[in-house]
Amino acid sequence: MCARLGVRWRTSDQETGRDPAHAPTRGARPPIRITLPEEVLLARRLEALGLRDLRSVRVTDNRSVMVSLSPRRVLSIHRGYAQAPDRVLKAVVRFLKPGTRRETRRAAEPEILSFKAEEHVAGPPRRRWSVDRARPGDLEKLVRLRHLFADCNARHFGGTLPELPIRISGRMSIRLGQLSLRHGTGRPYELTISRRHIDRHGWEEAAHTLLHEMVHLWQHENGIEVDHGRLFRRKASEVGVVPSARRRVRAPQGRASVARTD
Repeated sequence: MCARLGVRWRTSDQETGRDPAHAPTRGARPPIRITLPEEVLLARRLEALGLRDLRSVRVTDNRSVMVSLSPRRVLSIHRGYAQAPDRVLKAVVRFLKPGTRRETRRAAEPEILSFKAEEHVAGPPRRRWSVDRARPGDLEKLVRLRHLFADCNARHFGGTLPELPIRISGRMSIRLGQLSLRHGTGRPYELTISRRHIDRHGWEEAAHTLLHEMVHLWQHENGIEVDHGRLFRRKASEVGVVPSARRRVRAPQGRASVARTD
């Protein structure tokens, strides 16, 4: 059962001209209380503010990724935004609306993050995913990834990139890898590589993915926005990485597929 948010509609005393001190106490009709699931409330509010063609809205307790939209138009948003003022949700609409200019999207981000959604959560946290447990062979994979990181750091970045913890994920099925940034500060704290990617596509492709994420780390260390824009593409081409967020990967003796690297 999902947590629910109570919404109370009341006409203020200022609007009615009544003196609060002389408001009737007996026989007064109680205020109307409307309870809606958070995803329904958010879907209705966002649609009213101009966000159309969403396939569905999914509320989460994820404080690392507050708002995201999948290629299939499924919106994942922190459930605390159900209580956000319209100005914040208007920024969400600007950020997600198809065709929004890059400058407009960037300008919307501070407005979205200024609202501390985690402080406006009704009810207990939703059930979280189970722990991503280590599997046999992960330790050897991590050792090899750390050696690859050190080698690429020396060869392509002059050894200037800071060492970050590297994690192997068993949940990544579409993404190949990811540089994780802390919510609020934007500081990198972890490099993640998909276990499925390593096992299915081999170490040459996994090394390519790791180097892609290291280009993102290079962006952060040089005060460049972490994205797939012009400066990313230039540096990626320089170090021999496919200069885009998506690339074609091929399993040994298998067919090629297109996958995403964040």
